[in-house]
Amino acid sequence: MKWSRFPFCCFVFFLLIFSSGMPLLAQNRQSKNPLTSEFKSELIPIIERPLTPLEQRRIRERIELLEKQAEEALMAGNDDLAFSLWYEAINLSGYLGVESELKLIARVGERAWAKNRIQDVKFITERLTIIERNNDIDNLDFLNLLKNAYVSIHDLDKLVELNLKTLDMARSKNDSSLEKLSLENLGELYLAKFDYYRAEPIYERLLQIARQEGDYLQEGIYLRKLAEISQALVNPENSVLYKEELFKKAIENPSFSKNISYLPMLKISLGDDYKQLNQPQLAGESYQEAFKMAWEKQLYSIAADALRKLGQLYHQYQRPDVALEIYQELVKVEQLSYNLYGLMNAYDYIATIYLQKQQVNRAREYWQKALEVARNLRYQEEYFLEKINSLKSK
Repeated sequence: MKWSRFPFCCFVFFLLIFSSGMPLLAQNRQSKNPLTSEFKSELIPIIERPLTPLEQRRIRERIELLEKQAEEALMAGNDDLAFSLWYEAINLSGYLGVESELKLIARVGERAWAKNRIQDVKFITERLTIIERNNDIDNLDFLNLLKNAYVSIHDLDKLVELNLKTLDMARSKNDSSLEKLSLENLGELYLAKFDYYRAEPIYERLLQIARQEGDYLQEGIYLRKLAEISQALVNPENSVLYKEELFKKAIENPSFSKNISYLPMLKISLGDDYKQLNQPQLAGESYQEAFKMAWEKQLYSIAADALRKLGQLYHQYQRPDVALEIYQELVKVEQLSYNLYGLMNAYDYIATIYLQKQQVNRAREYWQKALEVARNLRYQEEYFLEKINSLKSK
């Protein structure tokens, strides 16, 4: 066959095959895990035997040099070179023992995660799986090293598994300190995974331990966690129980929270829960207490928030006259704190209630005030103009 007569389409076909195949081959080469592949080094004896002190020293020196070079490569923006150097260091560290290797993997894992190098995280995970399989998982020191390595690559599922293992070990040995630490780790992991159903019994147990130990500070921390979990699970009944207990503890122990805004904000949160439970009386009392505490401490933004929620509560339960009085107080608080946005909204609330009471002139008056503030803010001017214009037909 003469080349001049060789069909062009066949040429294109072969070109596509070879050109598309090369990246695939390159990709396959890149996907080969350097931490699980055969490793050779002039520092490693050909015959398998214990290393001499001199050989160990030379390996340590080589690892230090590789780590330094990797850091320099990373600083220079050559990430691929940096990780290839780190992989050589990790492979060498395995000859110094599992502790040395896991500590180095943890350091490199942090870099891989920070750089969002998904393939490298996968390489490290595969190596950790092999290390776990070849070592005694019931050894607590090894287990802690392994957990630290998994922390570096943020493998939450594996960390849950390992901390459950640690918890079982702690309970079998009646080690209360280790049990508490394992529970705290599990609690944080479940919260990080938004697994509130599993987090709840963990913090209930931690709360029980804190009470047994008379540790009121930890008790407060766990109560807060449980309140947050109940809120996330839309369980206002439990949320109220935990928050009321929190409030009581905070009153009994002034050092419980150094944040002066904590108590009034807690009361507002309680009011929200009672409102959700259709208990307007208790909700109103909580908002009023929150306002009083915030006002006394000159926390005007929190005081305004409490009044706003209290006004909305009375408005919702068909008490417009009481709601108006509350919103008038809200206007004063917003003026005192120079919160123009809050002031504008307070005027809007008042105008809306006056319109519902068919007092059109008063509604117009307050929407006009809201419009003046809106013009200063250059925000929602059209909204208030429409409100005012809609009154012309009334």
